[in-house]
Amino acid sequence: MDDLSLSPEPETPAGPHCINCDQTISAESRFCNHCGFAQPDHNAISNDEKLIAIKQIALFFLIDTVICCLATFIDFFKTLTWSVTIDITMAVSAVTFFLYNWQSTKVLLKWPGFSVIKLIAFCAVAAVGSIIVSFLVRWLNQSLFSKEFSYYSFYARHHYGEALMIFFVAVMPALFEELGFRGFLLQKLLQVADKKQAIFISAFMFAIMHISFISLFWLIPFGLLLAYVRVKENTIWYGVFIHFCFNFTSCLSEIYRLHHIYHY
Repeated sequence: MDDLSLSPEPETPAGPHCINCDQTISAESRFCNHCGFAQPDHNAISNDEKLIAIKQIALFFLIDTVICCLATFIDFFKTLTWSVTIDITMAVSAVTFFLYNWQSTKVLLKWPGFSVIKLIAFCAVAAVGSIIVSFLVRWLNQSLFSKEFSYYSFYARHHYGEALMIFFVAVMPALFEELGFRGFLLQKLLQVADKKQAIFISAFMFAIMHISFISLFWLIPFGLLLAYVRVKENTIWYGVFIHFCFNFTSCLSEIYRLHHIYHY
């Protein structure tokens, strides 16, 4: 009878090997950590698919940027009716692009590993950040341009102006900008760039779309945070709540300030 104790132990499966130097590398590596040679990406899409993705990204960004330019630079569109129309148009654009790419975007509507503590922490950071940004933007506008910017100015004459401001400034952007930028756009960028590149590109596109040079100092970091959380958590829902809490806090801050000025 053979001595089973002398039988060799089964070998632990090794990881993939570099196609250049044949050294073992991790499965996620796009470059060999021994020789630096680029490794084939088995999940990569074809050049034709990349071109289609880039065209879709460009079209989405062009539509949103043109709409924002009209709302920012042409006085004709600076009314409540046009403001609402523009918000609805951008929402339709975000939903259309998201649904058109449903096979790749639908996974983002799930919420894997949901954590109440994590959600509360994200919302708290968003609220504190919003207070700081609101103060700095108000100070910069007064110092550089001697003017006061107010979200409420669009809705002030309406009987339900405060409610409308909260809906169109906090609720709609939180949902539809996340669907558009961290849903569709970032998902497409991940097909043509690596994670870091996709996060940075999406953040800069998000900031530029707002057509506000003075706000770039906070829009870019905010876009980076939202994109990073979306990639790390593989869901848009943390971003939706972060975005809502940030904008909602800004609305509450403006309402409080206006009421304080009115009463005193």
